[in-house]
Amino acid sequence: MMEELNDEVQMVRNYTVNAKSKSVYLYGIIKYVLWFHDHKPGGVEPSLRALLDTVTTDDTTEAYKQKQSHVKLYVECDRREQPLDLVDSNVHNFECFVMSLRKKDGKKPGKSLYGSMRSSLFHLYRLYDVQMPDNYDNEPRKFSKGLKRSVYSDLARARYCFLVGTNTTDTAET
Repeated sequence: MMEELNDEVQMVRNYTVNAKSKSVYLYGIIKYVLWFHDHKPGGVEPSLRALLDTVTTDDTTEAYKQKQSHVKLYVECDRREQPLDLVDSNVHNFECFVMSLRKKDGKKPGKSLYGSMRSSLFHLYRLYDVQMPDNYDNEPRKFSKGLKRSVYSDLARARYCFLVGTNTTDTAET
């Protein structure tokens, strides 16, 4: 009886987030797990870490794609084992991860990506039914506000520099 109820509860939980949001969250979770693997490998679940360590290729793009695939399969298939040690994870690690994000051209991403990554983090905890540390509710929100201000000031500065000069290389300072 209890097992049937647990199955029903899990089914309802699976439908609380729509498919498009799940794919966005999964993208963020994969990036975060791979960042953790590169910077804090001890925080990655041992069997997943061992699997990621088996990826060997001289092509870094191909290696990254293989690692993405491994993490995606792990998260989609195994809901018992967390990909990261979520209990010992801390806000500072997440903030460092967010600050490391770059677009393909090397520039900082827009504010919407930062919000998506924050939502991905919340979804990661929800997936594994782990209570987020208290500071995770407020600290990422404050940090996100600071990031948004930073993005907006960078955009304003870029527009100002572009509008002042007639040539794209002219700036307000020249």
